[in-house]
Amino acid sequence: MAEAWTVRWAPGKGQAAEPVGTVLMLPGRASSCESSLLARTTLALQAAPWAVVQAAWTLPTLPEAPRSFVEGAARLLDRTKRTPGPVLVVAKSLGTLSAHWAAERGYPAVWLTPPLKAVGLHPMPTESRELAHRLRSYPEASLTVGGMADDLWSPGFRSTGQVLEIPGADHQLEDTDRHPSVRRHEEVAAAVAQFATGLLEE
Repeated sequence: MAEAWTVRWAPGKGQAAEPVGTVLMLPGRASSCESSLLARTTLALQAAPWAVVQAAWTLPTLPEAPRSFVEGAARLLDRTKRTPGPVLVVAKSLGTLSAHWAAERGYPAVWLTPPLKAVGLHPMPTESRELAHRLRSYPEASLTVGGMADDLWSPGFRSTGQVLEIPGADHQLEDTDRHPSVRRHEEVAAAVAQFATGLLEE
């Protein structure tokens, strides 16, 4: 199934210096790493400065085995040649199904809007249940971000790592006013970059 994914290094617009580590970035089902949230997160991480390698796919609907599909993309990212340094997984929505794989690899991670509930147009009962359990006890440093107006989020969610809840934000961490949404994306991107910088200080 390798042909289902593509991998690329994010353009170095935000790269301020020699990278200190590598970010493996996985998008959601219907959004790409060029979406507002992930694009701003990429720039913030590059300024930190981390190198960012991104997965891409086209999925009009869910794959038959969502977790296996995402883990395949994660393994492809992980095989990308990179400079020495720590590895950080940053994943959005469907991409957060890489959590089991990332835990086995011992990678710290940022989980953006994980589908903790099996609702909506593409419910994943088994995957959502197992993902929530995995994130609650994630064995490495982690930051989990969810919108309080997202039906897939579980308000009050707690894990062994940091949790950031965004009031009034939906699954894209947006609301009906695009300007506050841009500010929210920038705030989340800054929080992700701060988390990544903290890993280097441990």
